[in-house]
Amino acid sequence: MLYDNIMIPYDGSASSKAALAEAVRFAKDDPGLTLRIVQIIDTDQLAIDKLEAEGRDEQTVASSAMLQKTYEEVTEEASKALHREIDPLLSGLMNKVYIELLQETQPGGQIVTYAIDNLCDLIVMGSRGLGALRGILGSVSSYVLRNADVPVLIVKEGTNE
Repeated sequence: MLYDNIMIPYDGSASSKAALAEAVRFAKDDPGLTLRIVQIIDTDQLAIDKLEAEGRDEQTVASSAMLQKTYEEVTEEASKALHREIDPLLSGLMNKVYIELLQETQPGGQIVTYAIDNLCDLIVMGSRGLGALRGILGSVSSYVLRNADVPVLIVKEGTNE
């Protein structure tokens, strides 16, 4: 076994889908390998979007219990959406797979910290995510590449990028 515990930051971008596919390829070759798929979500923005869609805003939410319920709902919705998207890609794997959502603060730093805290020995991530910055590498992947203490495999989607 070359790697035992691979982290895959996932944001739904084509690049992160390609990274997940690459990690799954590793996993199919080694049933003892563990995959850790992590999506970092902005629950504050998701809650605001949900409240606005319902015709409310954070000022009209009367109680902290109602606001907490909104946070729980958007987290649950994000989790279900993530599973709908990635579960078919994981079908048939015999590996241990952990799927986690993290509240966004600083995605690059969170990825590096998660890898350390969970003893990951490889990070497989997309070259760019859904952010607005364009370039050879996205700001998050660039940060992780510079700061991670483990190897980082950067995967890009397609061959004509």
